[in-house]
Amino acid sequence: MTSLNTSLAGKVAVVTGAASGIGKQIALSFAEAGAAVAIADLKQDAADAVAEQIRSQGGRALGVVMDVTDEQAVNAGIDRVAAEFGSVDILVSNAGVQIVNPIENYAYSDWKKMQAIHVDGAFLTTKAALKHMYKDDRGGVVIYMGSVHSHEASALKSAYVTAKHALLGLARVLAKEGAKHHVRSHVVCPGFVRTPLVDKRFRSRPRSWASPKKR
Repeated sequence: MTSLNTSLAGKVAVVTGAASGIGKQIALSFAEAGAAVAIADLKQDAADAVAEQIRSQGGRALGVVMDVTDEQAVNAGIDRVAAEFGSVDILVSNAGVQIVNPIENYAYSDWKKMQAIHVDGAFLTTKAALKHMYKDDRGGVVIYMGSVHSHEASALKSAYVTAKHALLGLARVLAKEGAKHHVRSHVVCPGFVRTPLVDKRFRSRPRSWASPKKR
């Protein structure tokens, strides 16, 4: 992989949910900027495919199977990355799902699933990465994938909105605790993002792109 942008040369990044969508593009961009990238995803074959794409272009990458709701799996995955590439400098907590329903019909099991993936996953991956970032005050950056829903609400998305608000709190606490170890935290809050998955959902109603519903 050749690029004039080497701003991340020598850095090691872990991106969760990186086998597709936003996570995949983040991983590809980091690799282009010179970072060694761990593609963390539930599916090993999908993670390996993205890692191979990066390696085929001259980059450094590793596919890591990781369920972000499983503490043991998270710890093992992060430690594997550190052993392979030397440490962990950047964590992008991107893994997430969406389940919509009005509050009165929202299954508690779905609520717990949403919090587990978005919030517990962010906490567990952060905790695992900090062990390496804090060592010798190496420092690092933790980036949480928030949303416009980190700041406002939408109907039918009670669990998602709650989870995305929670990431702001986690990031603020980490900003205070991590400063003495040179660790910074950020929450990226994109709006509506067009992805292949979104295209698939809207295929039956393409006018939704051209004629968004007015508030």
